[in-house]
Amino acid sequence: MSDMDRILRKEIPSCLPTTKDGEFWEEDSISNGWRVLIGSALVWEGSIDLSGYALERKTFYPLTAFVQEAGSYIAQNGSGQSVIYLVSSVPTEPLDLAYEFLSGSMPGFLTSGSPLVPQTKEAEQWETVLFGQVNTNLINGTLATLGMCQPIVSNQFGSLSPTAADKLYVLKLVIPTTLSSSIGESLLIPASRIVIPGSIREEPKLEYMMRLKRSYELANQE
Repeated sequence: MSDMDRILRKEIPSCLPTTKDGEFWEEDSISNGWRVLIGSALVWEGSIDLSGYALERKTFYPLTAFVQEAGSYIAQNGSGQSVIYLVSSVPTEPLDLAYEFLSGSMPGFLTSGSPLVPQTKEAEQWETVLFGQVNTNLINGTLATLGMCQPIVSNQFGSLSPTAADKLYVLKLVIPTTLSSSIGESLLIPASRIVIPGSIREEPKLEYMMRLKRSYELANQE
């Protein structure tokens, strides 16, 4: 690895929420920075600090990005779940992301026109969404008693655009599938990490200033 090569990564902890009524997670079973977003949806938020590179007026150029997971999702008496990863140079409201997903959209994509989807999406543009992934998991029929889920669909998106931002915003959203009108008894969310190999380079001054200006404008839009 050369002096210019870098590997950004963000560690996301595991979580084991439980429920007594099959509808809402017990608050005291949620830990490691996870929280209930709305209903049965769970979210974890973090960031990757790039301020050191920003101080040196350097730009990060992503080469690729991928997710590593420590194990399987286990949904006792549940049906499955949708798992969304997002890395962006601008902050994303988790509730807006959930509504976008349920309406068939994602940050950086066109909206469906649904009134539930936020219409102020100017900040969520192609170049600001560096990486995203959506996994759909369902209970494995042969291992249903164990609650083991397996991915049936996995889609990636994002621009892998160079960024001069001083911070990347990381979000993981888990939305249980309720085919039986119950979220089950418990849900093991395994630990995971997002890995973004790339390089750090110094751009020509004018190009860097324009990129920095654009990043600042998008990050401060309402």
